[in-house]
Amino acid sequence: MGLARKIGCGCLVMLLLLLAAAAGIWVWKPWTQIVPLEMVEPTAAQGERVDTGDVLGNFYPAKGASNGPGVLLIGGSEGGLGSVMTRLALALQDDGFSVLHQSYWRAPGQPERLEDIRLETFQRGLSWLRARPEVDPARTAMIGWSRGTEATQLLAIRDKSIKAIVLGMPGNAVWPGFSWDEPWKQFGSPWSWRGEELPFLDLGGIQTMGGDMDETWREIAAREKQHPEATIPITDVAVPVLMICGESDIVWPSCQMGRAIADAAAQAGKDDARLLAFPDAGHYAFGAPVSEDDEAFDKLDNLGGSPEGNADALRQSYREMVAFLRDTTGGGEN
Repeated sequence: MGLARKIGCGCLVMLLLLLAAAAGIWVWKPWTQIVPLEMVEPTAAQGERVDTGDVLGNFYPAKGASNGPGVLLIGGSEGGLGSVMTRLALALQDDGFSVLHQSYWRAPGQPERLEDIRLETFQRGLSWLRARPEVDPARTAMIGWSRGTEATQLLAIRDKSIKAIVLGMPGNAVWPGFSWDEPWKQFGSPWSWRGEELPFLDLGGIQTMGGDMDETWREIAAREKQHPEATIPITDVAVPVLMICGESDIVWPSCQMGRAIADAAAQAGKDDARLLAFPDAGHYAFGAPVSEDDEAFDKLDNLGGSPEGNADALRQSYREMVAFLRDTTGGGEN
């Protein structure tokens, strides 16, 4: 579509173009209309909306739970409380986990850009979750998808109370800030801790050409060597890590970055970081299983892979995720 250009967040622009094409929307419409904000509201039977001023999200308590395992779940560049992570929260709820799906940007009253998001935001989410009678505060894990995997790792390094983390379509470094109003532009650091912005990788000059993630990764890896401070030190994550990626991801090189995380962990003797990679799957290979008669099935290939490949990856990875969470938090039942 002639939009390949030197930009800071090229992979995200590819995502935007693909979403626009899939929706049949001309690219000159506002990007916020192409990827609208979702704020899914749970039914009374499912859970409740949480809005304390400090914590905004949806809480899905496990049925009949008392002092059971809890999960803090966050999405990525979509912002708000989207349907993909909502499906995952509901599936985990059915499997015995009480889940807080937390919004941290783009929703009303929250930052309009993925920039300078305080990691303390997620600590407040964990505190809220742990105060619930359904949750044992000593048995909480955190799950992040896409850009949310950056925050998940960064918080696990700083908050030793988290028992395990799951990274869906993982990133191994902090990428620049992002905005749907100007998706071609890179902003400052997306994350801060105790008032200090965290180092991020300047991606200016890296060109995205037709979703060639191998080439994108080679350029990113070279940039990381020049700026190692932006790489997230997985060796400082002192808890088990499960990563899930799609080899056909066209949003960003999640499997290449996942392997970089796994290699760094192995070299340091950290033997509890595991990567599940699925060849015919893309960015939607993370979440809850989707059946062929589900209306979401035909859209699974929008961000890489085939519908069948993504659906198979979702089935396998979700099963592994639940087993991992049960093992690390000591709970959850069918």
